[in-house]
Amino acid sequence: MLKFFSSPLQPDELIGKVKGFVDEAEIDASSPTQYSGDRPVIGQFDTREFTLQRRVGVFWLLWWLTPGQWFKPYLIGRVTSNDSGSRLELAGGTPLLIKVLWATLFVGASAVIALTAMFSFPYNLAHHPATAAPSFLGWITLLSVVTGILIILPVIGWAQTRFQLAEIVRELQQHLDLRPAE
Repeated sequence: MLKFFSSPLQPDELIGKVKGFVDEAEIDASSPTQYSGDRPVIGQFDTREFTLQRRVGVFWLLWWLTPGQWFKPYLIGRVTSNDSGSRLELAGGTPLLIKVLWATLFVGASAVIALTAMFSFPYNLAHHPATAAPSFLGWITLLSVVTGILIILPVIGWAQTRFQLAEIVRELQQHLDLRPAE
């Protein structure tokens, strides 16, 4: 997601107003949501840039075990000044590193299982002909199960977090008087 907005506020004012309705991302082990505060949005701030994420309503340890945490989207905002105030660029989604790692895991696991099945079949056919076909079918079944799991987990993560970016953008528009930029 990539969106552009303009605001009559100056960049420092805009960042200050965002800080006003967002909790700083400070770890609090005693909090059930892992972060201090109780506002629905958590953020990290730099001088002209911020990263926002949605606070999760369940106990943080349970949330870390779900695909929703692994594929949680972040909203990155960059503020620049323009003639009438400031321009806000919002980019959001699951971090690229997570996507690359998951694709690597998917391709790697599929390749290892497929290659093992492919190279073990001739040996099994030559030395254990009675069990060669069931063994090969077992490898194919394992490949189907593993790839199915590695496909369904990101889908579950997306389903758990699909509205989070839109909610954060709505809150930003509500609090900052943002107008879509051309």
